[in-house]
Amino acid sequence: MDVAITEIKRCHLDVLHEWERDEKLQVQTGVDVPRTYEQFLHAYKAYLNGEKPNLYLRAVLLDGQLIGKVELFRTTEKDFIGMVIAEKRNSGVGTRALFLFLDEIYERFGIKHVFAEVYEDNTRSLHFFKKNGFQTTGEKKREWFRGKPRELITMKKDLQ
Repeated sequence: MDVAITEIKRCHLDVLHEWERDEKLQVQTGVDVPRTYEQFLHAYKAYLNGEKPNLYLRAVLLDGQLIGKVELFRTTEKDFIGMVIAEKRNSGVGTRALFLFLDEIYERFGIKHVFAEVYEDNTRSLHFFKKNGFQTTGEKKREWFRGKPRELITMKKDLQ
């Protein structure tokens, strides 16, 4: 199994949009209302054109096939990562991609700590981040998802 991360390319966009429209992934990632294809393309074109400097995206490839994405969103206070592995879950691919990404953002940006926000009811993602060295900070945030409240748990990992 050859796991790699690479830049998001235009040829990835159709698959990425399919994932955004996947009901199970919507619940896990908090996509309340998926974007239309036109809205989705507009957002990614803005990123690809450099209009979203606080966002850094990478495609996750397994043996050359797109199976997920990982992202960094930078604020003045914290650097947040997000990850979607849409295929080949529970095979170690996510862990390998996560560590490739963490190494890359440490080298590229000098980031010393990253944060992840995970829904309290997303036990698979909570387990994933915990087993990969993230610790809960005690910080929780309530969001509304499809008319119901959901708690977001903040987790942190030191990269040094």
